[in-house]
Amino acid sequence: MTDQKLKESMQVAEELAKEICTGEPSTSLLAQKWKEESPELYEEIRKQESLSQAISFHDSIDTRQALEEVSSRLNLPPRRFGRRIIYNIGIAASFLLILGTAATWLWMRNSEETVAEWAASVPEPAKISLIAQNDEPMELAESNLTVQGNQLIGSTLDGKRNIAIELKPDNQFNKLAVPAGGEYRLTLEDGTVVQVNAASELLFPAHFKEHIRQVELRGEAYFKVKHNSEKPFNVLLGTLNVQVTGTTFNIKAYEEEGNVSITLVEGSVNVREGQKVLATLSPGEQFTYHKTTCEYSTSQANISVITSWTEDKFIFNNETIGTIMNELSRWYNVDINVSEDIQDIRYSGILSRKQPLTEILNILHLTNELDFKIYQDRRIDAIEKKD
Repeated sequence: MTDQKLKESMQVAEELAKEICTGEPSTSLLAQKWKEESPELYEEIRKQESLSQAISFHDSIDTRQALEEVSSRLNLPPRRFGRRIIYNIGIAASFLLILGTAATWLWMRNSEETVAEWAASVPEPAKISLIAQNDEPMELAESNLTVQGNQLIGSTLDGKRNIAIELKPDNQFNKLAVPAGGEYRLTLEDGTVVQVNAASELLFPAHFKEHIRQVELRGEAYFKVKHNSEKPFNVLLGTLNVQVTGTTFNIKAYEEEGNVSITLVEGSVNVREGQKVLATLSPGEQFTYHKTTCEYSTSQANISVITSWTEDKFIFNNETIGTIMNELSRWYNVDINVSEDIQDIRYSGILSRKQPLTEILNILHLTNELDFKIYQDRRIDAIEKKD
């Protein structure tokens, strides 16, 4: 984004926000033109749900500090903040956040550096690769493909062309590699649907063996397993084995993280280590395995939080900033360095995975505890905010 575009976006955001706060129509030609060209977005931002998303970290945000910053930015006269004023200034903040991929004044207003354009853009779909018959990586442009025979079949997004990719024969494993910033949905030969999250790999055969269905996962995936009581479905996770006959569950097993978690949505799941059954889960339960100590436990899970990624959301429930930055790092394909003195700060909130990264960092900055430094080479430093 050029300096001129940045300036114009800020002018539009400020004029529209001031219009809402004061109730007086803006006389700015730029603002009027933007409303004419983007009427749907204008109304969306005014709605309660847009406000809710923009300040979904409400419990963590220093509300008065945020209100004072927005009021100051809009040159509103000092006043006591009543409920309606808080609501209107909240919508003003929405404009300053949404038009302000732009509006990084909330946390970079004293910086001489411009925001890296990659951070201010909506995430682009990552390139998914398949290693199949010839052992050479092949880029997959389409999702929702299905294993049928010895092929992976489907059609292009416009429906004009069929796709048929040769897989390794019999029960040899093919590898689906989903990089950071990607996501992929695959239907296996038995009708099982697997949604694979960013920075993950799924190893799967064209044909399952006669008495068992088996895949291997590194990373995170959401499984909807086709029921077959005579042919169990196994997911291999290093030393662990998740066995089901037909059920819905989420597995998170990233190599760089210290824990493996298996969360059951529907049906029943056995978690094994070798021949030993470590746990049998009921719906709503989560199994957690600590890699370094080999200790494990079962607890009640918040399903909507754990599976939120399948609906293009981040839902954080009292999560540490370290955990949150790991999630953002994988989805936005960025290296985030978190300062030791803020690792254990916790937040709760709901965010969209379709938002530019700068919008999310702006919201986190409103907590009055965090600052961020963004670099052109896809690096970010998360540091403690200084007075």
